[in-house]
Amino acid sequence: MNFYLPIAEISINIYLLISLGVGIGFISGLFGIGGGFISSPLLILVGIPPSVAVGTTTVQVFASTSTGVISHYQKKNIDYQMGITLVSGGLIGTLCGVLLLNNLKNIGLIDNYLNSIYIVLLLITAIFILYESAKINLIYKNKKLKLHQHSWIHGLPLKFKYRKSKLYISVLAPLSIGFFIGMLTGLTGIGGGFILIPCMIYLLGMKTISVIGTSLFNITLVSFTSLFLQIYINQNIDFILAIFLIVSSSVGAAIASRVIDRFDQENLKVLFGMLLITIASFLLYDLFKTPINLYEINYV
Repeated sequence: MNFYLPIAEISINIYLLISLGVGIGFISGLFGIGGGFISSPLLILVGIPPSVAVGTTTVQVFASTSTGVISHYQKKNIDYQMGITLVSGGLIGTLCGVLLLNNLKNIGLIDNYLNSIYIVLLLITAIFILYESAKINLIYKNKKLKLHQHSWIHGLPLKFKYRKSKLYISVLAPLSIGFFIGMLTGLTGIGGGFILIPCMIYLLGMKTISVIGTSLFNITLVSFTSLFLQIYINQNIDFILAIFLIVSSSVGAAIASRVIDRFDQENLKVLFGMLLITIASFLLYDLFKTPINLYEINYV
């Protein structure tokens, strides 16, 4: 049974759509990642226009992170000083990302550029995960950056004291990281937590207990801003598609929570890395395959 998506302007099999949402939720719950990281590439693979995939994924990211940030607020695990600094850079980055997406859409290059970005992100993340799981990084074991160990970041100017994280570092570092994550959110729709969390731990030296809550705080506000910018500038959010994904992915996440204890965590990391490589391979094939219609004539 096909279902028409008004903003995407395509008909899609409703069972495929529900299965996709359940799969995204299951993978997110099983591997502990944000659904936006894989939902945008998967939506593109099933035929959703890239711009709509980005905008709709933003809604999903906001819905999933906003519930998580409430829990961390109650547990007082959020460093609001650091969060506001990250968000300040993120808001500017989001605006730049949304405007860049609009420009790519207008000049007709959005498909190729977004596919290329997703391929690079997926492959880099997969390589990092497999690298870590294979223990190749043992040569760096004794050189691992510890919290509060001085690095080049501590030499930057405009230092500020973040009391909850017990850090005294330059505001330029979290501002730059926030800008980059915001840029990714506006351009690709992903929350960027898989990049933000390692940066907060290893670059900024934050306490692990505050990292996840502060990350969710940042992603929630940035994705909320991106959502409105996407509506205002790109008009690329299909709320019907978003509702289907949010509801079905919640079911998938619930299923994952029931079976996750049956899996070995190290094996899950390897499985996740292979999954990312598989998705990237499909995107790569889609990028270079010969189109069905080499020439197309449009009537205005």
